[in-house]
Amino acid sequence: MTRLTASLSPPFFLEGARIVGKKMASLALFLGAFLIALAALSKFYMYDRLAVAPANTESVSTSQTASGSDGEYLDVSKLEVATAPLRSVRTVAGDVEASEKASKELGKDVDVWRTYVCTDTTSFDCSSGKTPLSGTQDVVAFDAHTGETVDWSGASSTTGGQQQSGGFEGLYFKFPFGAEKKTYQFWDGTLREATDAEFVKETSLKGMKAYEYRQTIEPTKTGTIDVPGTLVGSDEGTVTADRMYSTVRTFVVDPVTGVILKGGEQQDSYLAVDGERKLTTTKAALTYTDDYVQETVDEYKSKATLLTIVDTTFPVVGGVVGLVLLVLGGLGLARAGRREDGHHVTREHAGASA
Repeated sequence: MTRLTASLSPPFFLEGARIVGKKMASLALFLGAFLIALAALSKFYMYDRLAVAPANTESVSTSQTASGSDGEYLDVSKLEVATAPLRSVRTVAGDVEASEKASKELGKDVDVWRTYVCTDTTSFDCSSGKTPLSGTQDVVAFDAHTGETVDWSGASSTTGGQQQSGGFEGLYFKFPFGAEKKTYQFWDGTLREATDAEFVKETSLKGMKAYEYRQTIEPTKTGTIDVPGTLVGSDEGTVTADRMYSTVRTFVVDPVTGVILKGGEQQDSYLAVDGERKLTTTKAALTYTDDYVQETVDEYKSKATLLTIVDTTFPVVGGVVGLVLLVLGGLGLARAGRREDGHHVTREHAGASA
């Protein structure tokens, strides 16, 4: 009788531990499944919603010759080459209504941005309405995710009062989200075609990881122009000269957002006769101002961090933690099941002994 009483004394603390362990295991399974689902949602849904260029953007960027450096340009009023510090100002404004229209017509997320680039001496006011040394106004439609220009009927380019429709190709304003270490096609407005922008190196800019790309355009004939012979060292009254153009552009890009943090250009345009250089029309090395570079870094550093968390950090960490919780939860339930079976066996054995 004593043996029977001892056998029937229930180990209540073990039973309680088994119940708590089973609940904890179930909770671990739930949290694990939730984290894995959330990691997948972050990677394949949230990122696609965040990695989109805004349709309502507004910005003004300034490039100019280095302090103390001059550019060369043809002063048409005096028919001579002049030297002075040069500055290029680009204004960009998103057209929300046109973006919605283009997106509907093309069946994907499309942004339409209007941009005006004005290049002249540093004393020239680009908002004055006067004609600058160089001025181009473009209406560009591009894929809001990849940055690639798209064929849209409303796109146009206006230079010297002459407008051309469409025709854009390659990248124009920015590189794609998640830019890679490879060659991209980038638009050149003078040639009116996209040419190679080659990956050069991985670098850093004011604390941000960045990729550097370089677009090199060798001297290329872009047309002809009739000029006074004296302008190109000829005794003839009028001479037909070749317009020659070359440039080297450098893009320092945030690879996460594809935004150009810093840009520079070394342009050399001139007139040639019978293959011989005769007169410089524009020669200058322009680069983004330090103030603009700092503003861009300050604006996009937090955006790059957020996109990295959504695209990489959380999917990896959340997925690994979720998987660990699933394993622990599964093991916990299996252990609780074995304890329950063992408890049943003990009770049956006790009954048989009685």
